Amino acid sequence: MTKKHTRKYTIRKWPIVILVLIFVIAGSGWYIYNRYFAGDQWKPLLQAKLKEIILKSTDSLYHIEYSDFDLNLASGNATLSDFKLVPDSAVYQKLVAEKKAPDNLFTLSVKKLSIKNVGAKKAYQEKVLVIDNISIDKPDLTIVNKRYSFNDTVKVGKPKTPYEIIKKIFKQLRIDSISLKDISVKYINKSNPVTKLTALKHLDINISNILIDSLSALDNNRFYYTKGVEFILHDYKIATPDSMYYAELKKIYFSTAKREIILDKVSLTPRYNHTDFYEKLGTSGDIFTLKFKQIAIIDIDLQRFLRDQKLYAGTMGIDKANVQIYSNSNYKGKKSIKIGKDPHQALQKVALDMKLNKLNLIHSDIVYSELDATTQQTGVITFNTTTGHFFNVTNDEDVKKTNPFMIARISTHFMNAGPLQVNFKFNLNAKDGAFNYSGTLGKFDGRILDKLVKPLAMVHVRSADVERLNFNVNASNYGGKGHLEFYYKNLNVDLLKKVEGKKELQSQGLISSIANTLIIDNDNPDSKGRFRPGPIDLKREPTTSFFSFLYKGLLDGLKPSVGFTKKTEGTVNKVVTKVSTLVDKFNKFKADRKQRRLERQARRQAKKDSIANLKKQQQ
Repeated sequence: MTKKHTRKYTIRKWPIVILVLIFVIAGSGWYIYNRYFAGDQWKPLLQAKLKEIILKSTDSLYHIEYSDFDLNLASGNATLSDFKLVPDSAVYQKLVAEKKAPDNLFTLSVKKLSIKNVGAKKAYQEKVLVIDNISIDKPDLTIVNKRYSFNDTVKVGKPKTPYEIIKKIFKQLRIDSISLKDISVKYINKSNPVTKLTALKHLDINISNILIDSLSALDNNRFYYTKGVEFILHDYKIATPDSMYYAELKKIYFSTAKREIILDKVSLTPRYNHTDFYEKLGTSGDIFTLKFKQIAIIDIDLQRFLRDQKLYAGTMGIDKANVQIYSNSNYKGKKSIKIGKDPHQALQKVALDMKLNKLNLIHSDIVYSELDATTQQTGVITFNTTTGHFFNVTNDEDVKKTNPFMIARISTHFMNAGPLQVNFKFNLNAKDGAFNYSGTLGKFDGRILDKLVKPLAMVHVRSADVERLNFNVNASNYGGKGHLEFYYKNLNVDLLKKVEGKKELQSQGLISSIANTLIIDNDNPDSKGRFRPGPIDLKREPTTSFFSFLYKGLLDGLKPSVGFTKKTEGTVNKVVTKVSTLVDKFNKFKADRKQRRLERQARRQAKKDSIANLKKQQQ
């Protein structure tokens, strides 16, 4: 009788299974040697017996090969050279036909396996195998994955545990430590139409205090029969699934005893320059370049991970991140839709259920740059020496039922000039991606804003003494509403325009003077103490990214704060039209006057020429 179930992500058990298999080989060698083959010609008999054990324990799917197995009973040491675990293709095809084949097929080779201080006497007399250390040098493992529908059923009964595998030979297996150095792993996925290969190299694994007996599986203080497992992966590089980026890291360290994962020198970099990136992508969007000195996840709930395949952890620390985000609004191709792609919404789409109590961002720099379609120039906004704390970082439905909000509190230096405090409150259950952002920007020289507003708004800030800016915005995928309070003095700007054929933006001198005199208020509050608030009511275009919308929302509130309301905008347009008309008339007058002058000069010259010709004829 079988029971159908949906295939889900499960913890990979093959490393433990293969290690147990090696233990069985080594221990069986000692046991069989002492019991049956203590004479001179023991090697051929031992090899035959070991092969028999492996064939029986794997239903003839695997056999072993090795060049030598040296035993030293006096020291309790042994060396297994050129060991191989090889699948039998004929048996495998037979199992496929019988619908009994496993989804994964392994091929393992080990250059050298060293075993130190084996208790041979205890193994023989008490059936208890005790080993001080096993060292495995340069193991090379290939896993071929081919999913079969007949394995999508849960059959009555449980698979054999490691203890059930060894109990006919040993009552107990104890190993103080195991070290695997410079492991190579190839994972070949043949479950899809296109075969994919994933490879890992330079992996080290250290295992401490292994115990396999009738009770060890019930010990909650152990991780797969061990007191601790350490994984160390060096110099890893892989292309992202969309082939647009490279992900690289110097080292990954994972410890089950310490319950932590540490990643050193992590980076995500585009594989192409900006122009080629958009051509390959076929649509607009943000281009990310990310670098992190270190990412650490601590206090991992391993039992929950093993039981439920959910990542619950106390804290994630991100140290010295450098985040660069580039957007090209000038891109002429298809515009990518950003609805549902804000950071907190992207978190909900992560395949692995997770919950981080706290995420700490430490001493990081964030740069957002955007190429404007009109000016053909790039505006830049920076957040330097950023430190932030995020709470309740989760996509787990059970957690969100109790607390659906992710909170962020961030401290940074805006444009490396003014202190900025920002708070975010993300609604993780909201279908429209609802969130709130609020904060305070401290005192700074407003001329630094030129890097942002000159390319993107065609405004040159000649002077501005910013005292303080407060803001509070309720936003979503579709827009934002809120208010802004902008305290400043001595504001003076130049309005710019794009002139065809010229690279630099050109000043609109007369119009700028009119704007500074009639429209823009130099101070807020003004000389009479009247304060102008900055209401925010901005519709968000579907193609506007999260980061672009944040600053555009604030710009929407800055306009009325400096006196540039919809009413004054209409006034400006009328004045500009009148001034432009007067300028056009004046220019026409000058042109006409010049033309008349040229015509008079031409007539005078013609008269002179005529008189000169008459004189020549009279002579």
